[in-house]
Amino acid sequence: MSVQSNPEVRDPKALQAFAGKVSGSVTAGMNVALTFVGEQLGLYKGLAAIGPATSQQLADKTQLSERWVREWLYQQVCIGQITFDEAATEFSMSPEAKAVLADPEHPAYLGGMIHSVVAMYDTLEHLPECFRTGLGQSFDDKGEACACGIERMSRKFQQLHLVPDLLPSTEGAVAKLTAGALVADVGCGAGVAMIEMAKAYPHSQFIGYDISMNALGRARNNIREAGVKNVQLHNPIDQPLPEDGSFDLITTFDVVHDSTHPQVLIEAIKASLKPDGTWLCADIQGKSSFAENLKENPMATIAYSFSVMVCMSSGLSVPGGAGLGTLGFPESKAREMTAAAGFSRFRRIPFEGDIFNAFYEIRP
Repeated sequence: MSVQSNPEVRDPKALQAFAGKVSGSVTAGMNVALTFVGEQLGLYKGLAAIGPATSQQLADKTQLSERWVREWLYQQVCIGQITFDEAATEFSMSPEAKAVLADPEHPAYLGGMIHSVVAMYDTLEHLPECFRTGLGQSFDDKGEACACGIERMSRKFQQLHLVPDLLPSTEGAVAKLTAGALVADVGCGAGVAMIEMAKAYPHSQFIGYDISMNALGRARNNIREAGVKNVQLHNPIDQPLPEDGSFDLITTFDVVHDSTHPQVLIEAIKASLKPDGTWLCADIQGKSSFAENLKENPMATIAYSFSVMVCMSSGLSVPGGAGLGTLGFPESKAREMTAAAGFSRFRRIPFEGDIFNAFYEIRP
């Protein structure tokens, strides 16, 4: 690339460095796709089980073509996710790689996040029109793969931390649930959180609300497989939250920032809660301004990426949508909006088990 072709470019080293940075992003994008392929085909699990191994041994283990497996392994070694012993011509995975890429039960496993990112690729052809019209896409517009990816991304936290850690940190929640409470999970997605609570507290009744037909379909399957009988599902378009102050506990997990009308949602939650009820709200940790996120939020890059592709898009999926975006509901905004809806008590729960979310206990 010639510096002279653009008179504004005066520093060849700076140009090379910037081009290298963009090239690295291109490489990372391709690697996400190939990591997804490895996860879906069981290549990571296979290598974790038998490694160190040759490409032929891994191909035999996974019943795949050796030539394709070998080229994939070369790419994985180059990106640094798999190691190579040149003398033995064998491939292996570090303990850290096994945890992140091969063990769905490990808290550090990222297969769900990778699945979510790849699911976004299907929406790329629609994004230019979103930019032109201002209208985004609903979660159902993004397809079944998006619902599956989101479920996989959130499942492990909800299974590991919701019942043993988060609910006991919410004042009075465990006592009410043990005795028998009426609970709504608004934006319940695939129902994983509800199922965990329903199994732990069989005397309580749980109602999940979601407008995504893909999510509700996955929730029905999960509820059936779990065998829980104290769970119902509602589509709020047909069966909205009742305005009768009947719920003891309402939960939302990464829902408000995706909502087309978040203030209306918050007001509906307020109207549905008993006077002594609790709203347990989990939402993405962010700062009050872009400048603060840029300087202080290590998750800003991935958060704004998700926002354009998924979260802001969802919030703008109807005319007049709020479009808060992934980082659009920080604690300061949550306090402001809940106070406007008539909530009088707001407490941030001191829970550090999730690097993405902050957790709030909000009361009428």
